[in-house]
Amino acid sequence: MATFLKGDIHGNLFEIIDFINRFNLGKNDNIIILGDCGIAWRKDKKDLAQNIKLWNECGNGVKLYFIDGNHENFNILNSLPIENNMGKIADNIYHLRRGQVYEFENKKILVCGGADSIDKYRRIENFTWWKEEAISQETIDDIPAGHYDYVLTHCCPRSVFEKNRIYLSTLQFLDENKINHSSEDMLEQLKNKITFDHWFFGHYHINRNLDEKFTCLFEDFMEVR
Repeated sequence: MATFLKGDIHGNLFEIIDFINRFNLGKNDNIIILGDCGIAWRKDKKDLAQNIKLWNECGNGVKLYFIDGNHENFNILNSLPIENNMGKIADNIYHLRRGQVYEFENKKILVCGGADSIDKYRRIENFTWWKEEAISQETIDDIPAGHYDYVLTHCCPRSVFEKNRIYLSTLQFLDENKINHSSEDMLEQLKNKITFDHWFFGHYHINRNLDEKFTCLFEDFMEVR
């Protein structure tokens, strides 16, 4: 049995299926996407039905979990039935909810998805952008202080972003005045509230160990140990 972390896939299940086939993963294994999974995007849910069918046929029994990013259809995610404190999409596909604690590989894992879309000014609300993408103060306040083995988020704390701006920022292509860092600010509060062994996140489309505590994932897979 093994659990792997992976960065944004934006609805492309084939790169995960390729990984499953290359390493012969099966029904006792798990993959967790660190936000922007994007398998439930369209309002009519046609893509969701197709993705469930694809995963059932080609996922080899692997369970797929994901935290929410900023490119998700929150109308769909917020309407999912809850099972074991997760949003259930199918028998082998689950949404890991914000502010919740789960156990994988005997590790205590805190999940806090969400991020701010840097291009939301050119998106359409409730069609290609949802206000629920941002992490709320209430979510941070409700997370118990304490120690966690791993923290999984979509974006990273503000201080981590600023320290590693040269790697993480795409702001050189956008108007800085239109960028909202509120979710990174919320995660900064979380960082100061808890202790943890390691923090993994996606969002910035790079693979990089930033220091001994923070790792950004995109195309790479990381095993939970």
